[in-house]
Amino acid sequence: MSPAELLSAIQSRFADIREIGKIAGQVRGPELQISVSAAQWLGVARHLKDDPQLYFDSLCFLTSVDWKTHFEIVCFLRSTLHGHLLAVKIRLDNKSAPEAPSVASIWPAANWQEREEFDLMGIVFTGHPELRRLLLPENWSGHPLRKDYVARPDRYD
Repeated sequence: MSPAELLSAIQSRFADIREIGKIAGQVRGPELQISVSAAQWLGVARHLKDDPQLYFDSLCFLTSVDWKTHFEIVCFLRSTLHGHLLAVKIRLDNKSAPEAPSVASIWPAANWQEREEFDLMGIVFTGHPELRRLLLPENWSGHPLRKDYVARPDRYD
């Protein structure tokens, strides 16, 4: 299925989903990139996994970006059955309390990846089965991959 056919199949269920166009001179892979709101992310994720025509059974990675004005979650999905590739971007406009639904119940691989984003970026994944810090101690203050994070000297400095 071509990226255009894939987009059409997704839009047949979610008409407001749009493709993220390639910027002139940008180097990226052949995968379709789409933008999804945080409010519709869980429903879209279930559809991407459960629809036999799509069957995105593998969450390759989930990460996030701290832009100056907002956060963006980026998920890269693969259908091992059909060979489809898809990048999904979820924009979070509330920088003071970024929140998105957890997809750990759909793709178990999201469990630790969402915990990592919570730990390092402070994004809360609602409905996550065990959302707590993964890399840093529980008493750590702040989220070190945020642009507004201020490192404090410790005993190693």
